[in-house]
Amino acid sequence: MATAAASAENPPPAGGGYRILALYRFVPLASPDAADNDRSRCEGDNATNDAPKWDEAALLARPEQHPTLRALQSELLTTLRKYYAKGTLLLAPEGINGTICYPFSSAINADPVATYLKSHPLFGGPELRTRVSVWNEEENGQQAFSRLKVKIKAEIVTLGLGRPLVDRTPQHNEEQRHELNQRANPLAAKGQYLTPTQWDEICRDPDVVVIDTRNAYEVDIGTFEGALDPKTDCFSEFPEYLEGLAREYDWGNETDCKVGASNGPSKPWNGLHRSNGGSAKKKLAPKGIAMFCTGGIRCEKATSYALQSGLFPSNLPIYHLEGGILAYLDDVSRRKEEGGPEQGSSTFHGECMIFDKRVAVTEGLRPSAKYVSCHGCRGPMDRRLLLPASDTECTDSQVTDKERQRHQDLTKGIPNLPPLQYDGKTKKHYLPGLTCPRCHATTTRESLERFAQRERQVEICARDGRPLFRDVGDDGNPS
Repeated sequence: MATAAASAENPPPAGGGYRILALYRFVPLASPDAADNDRSRCEGDNATNDAPKWDEAALLARPEQHPTLRALQSELLTTLRKYYAKGTLLLAPEGINGTICYPFSSAINADPVATYLKSHPLFGGPELRTRVSVWNEEENGQQAFSRLKVKIKAEIVTLGLGRPLVDRTPQHNEEQRHELNQRANPLAAKGQYLTPTQWDEICRDPDVVVIDTRNAYEVDIGTFEGALDPKTDCFSEFPEYLEGLAREYDWGNETDCKVGASNGPSKPWNGLHRSNGGSAKKKLAPKGIAMFCTGGIRCEKATSYALQSGLFPSNLPIYHLEGGILAYLDDVSRRKEEGGPEQGSSTFHGECMIFDKRVAVTEGLRPSAKYVSCHGCRGPMDRRLLLPASDTECTDSQVTDKERQRHQDLTKGIPNLPPLQYDGKTKKHYLPGLTCPRCHATTTRESLERFAQRERQVEICARDGRPLFRDVGDDGNPS
C-alpha cells in the first residue's frame, strides 16, 4: 500500500506532456452466474440459504457488492497507478465510462495505458470508444485531475429510470427498476450514428428535431445551431423532458405513443410533466430526431430510450452524433487544416464544457482560454469574473434591500470574504472565487462556509507547495 501511495505522489520527471484519454463502452461486466459461482467457491459447504442471491435486478440495486466489479476496480487502481494516471472511471453492470490523464513522452511511440485498456478482456476491443487529447502541464500549471478514482455505480451514466424519489425513498422495487432500466439499454437498441459531415446536413434540415441532451449549464456556453435545450439540471430529468416533447407533435395514426408509461411497467407515470396543457395546437410531426452530447455516451442511452419507450412512431428515424461534440470539434479542426471544401462549415457555436481542469474545449480540443470552473458549483464561469475588479463591485443601485439583507445573512460571521460583485452581462451577483452568477442566488450559508474553507485549504497547500489531494492506497480515497 505504501508503494502505491508513493508512486502516486512521485510522478515521472518533467520533459513530456500529459495525455487525456476518455473512454466508454456498454458491455455486460457482471452477471448473476459469476457472482453466485464466486460465492459458492468462497463459501463451499458453509453456504447458507441466507446468503445473498444474485439476479439482474440485484445487480442494479447492489452493484458495489458484486465480486467481478470489485476485482476489476482493484485491478484498475493498481495498474493505472503504475503509470501515474489520475482521473475517474465508473464501473457498472452495464459497462465502463470515464476519463483519465497520464504522462507520456512524444519521443516514445508506445502508449502502455491505452494498450492495456483497449486490450482488456472484459471491456476492450473495437467497441471500446476512446478519444485522446493532449494536456501540457507547463502551459496550464497543473494536471487535468487531482487524484485517481475508480467507482462502482448502478449505471455508467445515470438516466435513473424507475427511481423517482419521495423523501429520498425509491418508489419501485428491484424488479420494477430493472424492467424500467431496460428501456434505455443501448445493447438492445440505440440510434443511428452520424458522422460530423452527416451531422451538419441533419442540423440544417428544418424537418429534423435536434436535441441537446446535456444539462443547462453545459448548453449555456455552446451548442449546435437550431438545437433544442431541455433546460435540465441532471440527465435523469431527460426522460420527463422527452415525454413532454412527444406530446407537442401530431403523430396521426402512425403511433400508439405511450406518453406517461416510462416510469412503471404497468401503471401510469406519476411524475410532473413539462406539458402544453392539452390546449395548444399540435405541431407537424418531424421526419426524424437527432441527439447529441459531449462524448456520445449520454446519447447512447437517450436514443435507446426514445426507441424503446413507445413515445415515438416505430418508423421515426432516431439519430445521434457519433463521438459527440468532442469528435465533431476534432473533425472540424482537421478539415480546416486540410483546407478541404467543407472548411469553416461548423454548425457548433461556442465552446464545449468538459469535466476536468480544462473546463471547456474549442476546435481541435484546445483548452478554453475564456472559461474557468466556478469554485462553488463547479460549472463554467467567464474568466473575467474570477478576480475582484473595481468596475464590477456593486453600487447601491444594483442591490435591492432584499438582496442586501440576504447578503448580510449569507456572509455574517464568515471571515475574509471578497466584496459582492455584479455582472452586468447576466444582471446577477456573485462572490469572486466562491460563487458565480449562475449559483450565487441559490447558495446557502452552509455551502458558502464550506466553499470558503475549501479555498483556504487551497491557498495553504499552494503556499506550502503540496497537493490538495493525494492517493493513499487501493481504495482510491484521498487522505
